[in-house]
Amino acid sequence: MDRKKAGQSLRLTAAVISVLGGLVVVLAFIAPLCRVILGNLTHLGKSTASFSYILKVTFFTLKTALLSTLVAFVMGVAGAFFCGTRTFWGRRLLLSFSAVPLCIPPLITALGYVSFFGMNGYFNQVIKAALELDRSPIRFLYSEAGIVICQGFYNFPLVLSVVSRAWKNLDVQKENAARLLGAGDCRVFFTITLPSLLPSMATACIPVFLFCFFSFMIVLLFSAPGTSTLEVEIFRAVRNTLDTGAATGFAITETFTALLVVFLYGLVLRRNSRRITDAFEKRSLFPHIAKAPYESPVCRFLEVFLFVIFILLIITFFVLPLGGIILYGFMKKQGSGFVWSFSHFTGLFTNKNFIFALKNTLKMAPWTGFLCTVLGFTYSVSFPKKNLLSQSLPLLSMAVSSVVLGWGVISIFKRSSPVLLVIMQTAIYWPVAYRQIQSRVDSISPDVINAGLLLGSGRLEVIFRIMIPLCLPTLFSSFCYCFALSCGDTTLPLMLSVRNFDTLSLYTYRLAGAYRFNQACACATVLGFLCCTVFGLSQFEYGKGRKRG
Repeated sequence: MDRKKAGQSLRLTAAVISVLGGLVVVLAFIAPLCRVILGNLTHLGKSTASFSYILKVTFFTLKTALLSTLVAFVMGVAGAFFCGTRTFWGRRLLLSFSAVPLCIPPLITALGYVSFFGMNGYFNQVIKAALELDRSPIRFLYSEAGIVICQGFYNFPLVLSVVSRAWKNLDVQKENAARLLGAGDCRVFFTITLPSLLPSMATACIPVFLFCFFSFMIVLLFSAPGTSTLEVEIFRAVRNTLDTGAATGFAITETFTALLVVFLYGLVLRRNSRRITDAFEKRSLFPHIAKAPYESPVCRFLEVFLFVIFILLIITFFVLPLGGIILYGFMKKQGSGFVWSFSHFTGLFTNKNFIFALKNTLKMAPWTGFLCTVLGFTYSVSFPKKNLLSQSLPLLSMAVSSVVLGWGVISIFKRSSPVLLVIMQTAIYWPVAYRQIQSRVDSISPDVINAGLLLGSGRLEVIFRIMIPLCLPTLFSSFCYCFALSCGDTTLPLMLSVRNFDTLSLYTYRLAGAYRFNQACACATVLGFLCCTVFGLSQFEYGKGRKRG
């Protein structure tokens, strides 16, 4: 009898979770999108933005996104070659950079570029002092080039991570057989290696393109006068000029363009899932750089040369800008120079507004992480993976920006609240948890599940007593991922503008907007430390779980 009651309670719990998850998706994702597009169609004729201007902004958005993806692709594939086929000191550190786009918010990266490449940044100060110049010589940051370089180097670790994993698992027997038949290194690469890597390259580059396409903070800070992207134009039309007609035109263009890209991404994912690899000899030997036995002296020289250039670019455009944030946080202006000081940090922790923003972040982020994890797990065990519709729903969140969803929510509810902010973040970030959890659920042996069913356990008991314990490290990792994403989200809090509710990322943005740059860097350091700590805990627990498994 007790077992029957327990089964009923489990079924009731699962039903409630499924219903709540469905409501979250419908109310926080589909309803705002429909409200924005369908509810404002009548305002299109009143738009102050001409059709030619919308095309101009769309072209600039696509151009910067494509160029940023190209930068990320070139740097990511170069790094994937060294990390996937060679061994060198710092290889693990380079692979760990894949965590930066996931746990370091774009706002912090933008502040890092300002601290290093800005008019009064370290780089300009050193050159001005060395060459005795009156003006800053490096001025690319506040232009299209600054947007492309910042976005490209910020996202290249994602390409590196995916492609290096695929490169490492290639079938080396085909390459060796081609070399035995007299094929050179270039021919082997273009006829065997590159075709095998193309699916992983597409899988990595399409999300990077979408991230750059929806980029908000970097474009908002670095765009030159007269240039803008669709995301920024929607924000300005909604929050500044109150031109709903123009905002609707930009939103329709942006959403349908992103939907086409997401559809392409879904096709790539389905094709990759159907590919059956026939590799039975994976790459197990990783020679040192320029030590591969089959390389010619010219190839070895080029390999060393390209590796040096690659490392210099990573240090210049990736490591130093992030380090510049920390340095600026510990520097205080005194006279005509700067001195080391903890005053910015002590000032933050004695500031009531900062403490209030920190408490709000620590209250909100755990709820977002928890709801994303619950919704992702429920979805992964409730819907079949082969169903095209069920697998397309998690991808839809990639096709709608935070600005558009925030505008839709404000249009529906008129007022925002912290609860609404958590629901919106859950609607946007739950696919991140779902993709991690789904891969872990798929790795569970069907024999284990069938054994539980044969022993008399129902489907729900199998989920709660077998699948959840086996997935527990991944569930914790997903929670930490979404926790960090919630902490670093600036767009939604800025768009919703919850009254008397600042988050840590929004507080950092306000400090930067008020030209209190050193305080903003100190606050960004605290935010980055919080995100990296939570992300590091997820990797530690996840690694322990995989090792035990």
